[in-house]
Amino acid sequence: MDRDVPFSSAAQAVDAWLRSEPGLVLRAARELDWWQLRAVHELLPAGHAKLVLPTGFPGEPPEVYVSEDRCLVVPHVESNGRVCTGVASQPDDYADPIGAVRRALQALAELLDKSIDPAWREQEFAREARSYWDAHCLQRRGAADARPVPVLMDADLSGLAEVADGALGIFTLGKEGARNAATLVATAGTQDPQSLAARHGRAAGTHVAGHALFVRLPNTFAWTPQAWPKSLLQLGQLVSQVTAGEVQLPAWLAKHKGRKPCPYSVIFVHGEIAYGYLLTPAVVPGLAPAGIFPIGVRRLDADWALVRGQSLNILHRRRKARVLLLGAGSLGAPVAEHLVRSGVGNLTAVDHETMESENTGRHTLGYTSVGRYKVQELRTRLLQEVPGVSVKAAPMRAAKYVQTHVQPGAFDLVVDCTAESAVRTLLSVHRYGRLTGTPVVMAWVEPFCAAAHVVALGAADQWPTSDPADQAVNVAGWPDDPRIQLPMCGAGFHQYGSADIGQAAGFVAQRILDIIDGAAALPKVWSRIRSREFFDSLPVRSEPRTVVAALGSASGAMEIERNFRDVIEPDGD
Repeated sequence: MDRDVPFSSAAQAVDAWLRSEPGLVLRAARELDWWQLRAVHELLPAGHAKLVLPTGFPGEPPEVYVSEDRCLVVPHVESNGRVCTGVASQPDDYADPIGAVRRALQALAELLDKSIDPAWREQEFAREARSYWDAHCLQRRGAADARPVPVLMDADLSGLAEVADGALGIFTLGKEGARNAATLVATAGTQDPQSLAARHGRAAGTHVAGHALFVRLPNTFAWTPQAWPKSLLQLGQLVSQVTAGEVQLPAWLAKHKGRKPCPYSVIFVHGEIAYGYLLTPAVVPGLAPAGIFPIGVRRLDADWALVRGQSLNILHRRRKARVLLLGAGSLGAPVAEHLVRSGVGNLTAVDHETMESENTGRHTLGYTSVGRYKVQELRTRLLQEVPGVSVKAAPMRAAKYVQTHVQPGAFDLVVDCTAESAVRTLLSVHRYGRLTGTPVVMAWVEPFCAAAHVVALGAADQWPTSDPADQAVNVAGWPDDPRIQLPMCGAGFHQYGSADIGQAAGFVAQRILDIIDGAAALPKVWSRIRSREFFDSLPVRSEPRTVVAALGSASGAMEIERNFRDVIEPDGD
């Protein structure tokens, strides 16, 4: 069936219906994908309503456009004149495309009628203030006196109370005298904008240091187009108003004035959203006022980037946690990423291996890291991608690190993802020495990711030095070495893919977060077990124990929780 048939037949039906209304259509496209309509409403100039059928119509809703100058005058009008009608496609639209157009035009009419009421307009502008501010910033960039400034500024609001005297960093591109600002970074605390920009890969160009003033607006303040400062004088008046005269913008500017001109920014924070102004010097000092240019603010601090300002008590608890991770392989690396993206603030990763090309299919790192230490590459990745986290990397064996760097109380939690019996024994030997008082988690997967296990020990719990993982925790018996062997000393690998280890890593990370959050009573053994049908499908013969259940398909899995003492001492000895 011709894919254009639904659109063509729908467009022809819409065209016939529109033309049946005398005088409604002023102009139409030959392809019947738009119509200029006669608009009769006090809020619209005559003839400035346009109906557009997108190429996916009627699977996509029709769009309505009005004059661009209605943006920030009539709510829900974007900077290009598109009206956010709120109309969505319905299954019946294929049979009745005219009904879809009727809904869109009716929504426009209702919007215009409501917009006659100034109170309703202000309420709508306040309800979606960030969207309208973004439209305002785009409009201002097209003004005659616009300067080449970015649309967005990155800002770290960590520790902001009501007012903060912060720092601003601008990175410019181009030759001297014709530079364009490429990146703006502002910080409310002690963080240096240049270091922050460099960490997140945004420090390209020449750095110019400046100053930023952060002001928190009262929650009751209506941040609408009527309240937005349009001049330096109005900006100063608003700063003085919301700080009860505590901060005077002229005095703040004078305090930071140096020998050379430097950039300034004023950032208002309303709830969880920030709105910025960049202050630029006059082109001819003394003959023209300094310019102020609105800029959208993209928050870079962990409170927003990780949890969007929600459940901050949990986030702040996690940010204080000091976690030692042993093993940054296919399980340890995604566990590390899950933990820091979930708010864990201090992570030390230990692994002595380098990334190799054959790791690419199931490791969070890729081919660009081949030949380099996994932990160092993982640290670089996490620091650049996740705001507010501290990551340290130690490219050495777990035994050496524990014996040379770990002291009682140095970490709040030790996580072993090496899957090595020798490391589990190592942790047991140091239980009442270097690891005194520290909870320990040991996580591993069985061959083919057939099961994932988390053994969590409280501060006073001991893992047997005999390491009974295979006999007591694992859910299947396996051949002596089920790996595919490589022609190298002791080299081989288990077959599984990124999706397999990804499911296991998510399971392990969630159990670790439960421990950090204080939501799990220790000691405990958690397991995620694939179905008996999965075990039967494997290329090697295994001996699943009774805990492995038939679940109806090879893709099934179940999670179980077991008492640590019952697992380690099944006979009560």
